[in-house]
Amino acid sequence: MGADWTGAEWGSSQAAGRAAERRLGLLAIPLALTVFVIDTFTDIESAIAVLYVLVLLLAATALSRRGILRVAAGCALLAVLSFFLSHWHDMDLSTVLRCGVSLAAILITGALLVRDHDSRALLVRANTALARSERRYRGMFEQARISLWEQDFTAVTAALDALRADGVTDIAAHAQANPGWAREMGAAVVTTNVNDATLELLGAAGRAEVLGPLERFLPAEDPALPQILLALWDGRDRFEGRAQLIAADGRTLTVLLGISFPDDGVGFDRVVVGVVDITQRERTQEALLAAQAELARAARAATLGALSASIAHELNQPLGAIVLNAQACLRWLRRDPPDIETAAKAADRIVRDGKRAADIVQRTRGMLVRDTRCDETIDLRQLVEEVALLLERELSAAAAVLVTGFAPDVPPVRGSRVALQQVLINLVTNGLHAMAEAGTPRRELTVTVERAGDGAEVRVAVRDRGRGIDEASRARLFDPFFTTRPDGMGMGLSICRSTVESCGGTLTAHNHAEGGAVFEFTIPAALPEPPTPAPAPAPAAAGPSPAVPARED
Repeated sequence: MGADWTGAEWGSSQAAGRAAERRLGLLAIPLALTVFVIDTFTDIESAIAVLYVLVLLLAATALSRRGILRVAAGCALLAVLSFFLSHWHDMDLSTVLRCGVSLAAILITGALLVRDHDSRALLVRANTALARSERRYRGMFEQARISLWEQDFTAVTAALDALRADGVTDIAAHAQANPGWAREMGAAVVTTNVNDATLELLGAAGRAEVLGPLERFLPAEDPALPQILLALWDGRDRFEGRAQLIAADGRTLTVLLGISFPDDGVGFDRVVVGVVDITQRERTQEALLAAQAELARAARAATLGALSASIAHELNQPLGAIVLNAQACLRWLRRDPPDIETAAKAADRIVRDGKRAADIVQRTRGMLVRDTRCDETIDLRQLVEEVALLLERELSAAAAVLVTGFAPDVPPVRGSRVALQQVLINLVTNGLHAMAEAGTPRRELTVTVERAGDGAEVRVAVRDRGRGIDEASRARLFDPFFTTRPDGMGMGLSICRSTVESCGGTLTAHNHAEGGAVFEFTIPAALPEPPTPAPAPAPAAAGPSPAVPARED
C-alpha cells in the first residue's frame, strides 16, 4: 500500500506543478510586449532591455530546452530592434553599451536556464527511475514466498561505535562479561516493515503486531544475536546462520537467517533480513538421530548378548579342563607317598588350558577394538570438512566456531574412514563440552593437519579453549570407564586410542601453552603405489618358422 500511495502522490504532484508552470509561462508574452514598448517609445536612459531576463525566467518554467533557446533569441532580437528604432539618429557610445549589457544579460540568462533545464530533466529522470525501482522492490518484497523483514540497525551501530570509542576491542568478551548487553541490542533493532510471508510464519494478524523492537521474537538464550553483533563488529557485509524465533502464538521456530549489511557504512536504517523456516526439517532430523541412536543401542545390546554367549561357550571347555586337572593334581599330591611327577603333568595341563582361555579373551578383545580394516586411502582435509558439516548443528548450538588449518604438503593416510571420522567427532564433541563447562567467552576449536617427524606420519591436532587437563586426570585419561563428566561413560577416549592404534598410530593429550587442551593423533602416511612396469615388447620374428613335417602313421 505504501508503494502505491507514493507513486500516485508523485504523479499528482508532477501534474499540479506543470499546470502552475504553464500559467506563469503565459505571463511572459504581455511582459515581453511591455518591455519592448517601454524600451522603444520612451526616453528612459537605462538598460530597459535587461528586463527581458524576467521574460526568460517566466517562460522557462513551461518551455523545453529548444523553446528556451528560441525565446532567448527572440528577446535578443527585440532588444536589437528596439535599439535601432529608438537610437537610429542619436546613436552614441553609452546607448551601444546599454544595448550590449542587455544582450549579454539575455544570453547569459538563457545559457543558465538551458543548463538548469538539463539538470532538472536529469533529476526528473533519476527520480522517475528511483520510483520505478522502489515499486519493483516493493513488488518483490510483498510477493516473495519467503519471510522478509526490513529492520533499522542504526541504534546498534551507534552503540558499537561508542564501545570502540571506549576502548573495547573484543566484543565477544564484552558480551560474556555483560550478560544482558546482547538482549539490549536486540531491543535496539527495530522492525520497520515485513511481507505477508512473515505474517504467516509468525501467525500474526497484521503488521502492527510485528513492527517494533525485535527482542519480542527472540528467545532469551538464542546464540544467533551475539553472532550477528560480531558480524557487525567485524565489518562483514553478510551474515548467514541458524536462529530461533518465538511466534505470536508462542511456538518456537528454528529458522535460517540471511542478512545483507551495507558495505558503505550508511543505510543501516533499512537492512533486509531473509528468514526461512526449517523447524519441521530440524524435528525430522532430531527424530532420525534419535532413531539411529536407539538402533545403535539395540545393535550394541544384541552384539553384547551374542558376544557374551560366544565367550561363555568358548571359555567353558578350557575352564572345565582347568578344574579337572586341578582336582587330579590335588589327588596325586595327597597320595602317600605323593606322585610328584603325575601331579606336575596335571599342573602343566592347567597352564596350557589357562593360556587357551587367555587367547580366547585376547581374540575377543581384538574383535571389539582392533579388528578395524585400515586399508583405505583417506584425504584428511576432506575428512575434517565432512566432520565440520556433520557437527554444524552442535557447533551452532554451542555458539562455537571450528577453525581448520591444513599444511600444503600433507599426504593421504591409510586407515579406516568411518573409524577415523568417529575419532574426530568424539574429540571435537569433547572440546565443545569442555568449553561449555568452563564458560569460555571465545568458543573456538582449532583442527590442524600437518606432517609429523620425517614425513612418514601425519599429525591431526584438536585444540579447545577450555580449562585444560588437570594433573589428577592426565594419567587415567584414556583408561576405560574413567570420566570427569557426571553423565559420561568413560569409553570414548579409550575407544579412540584403540582405534588409532589399530591403524598403526598413537593418540596423546596435553595442555596448550595459551590455555585449553590439545588432543592429537598420528597416522602413517599412505605409501605411494609402485609404478606398474610396462609390458615387455614381443621379440621380433627372425624369419619364417620352419615347417613341421606331418606325422605319418
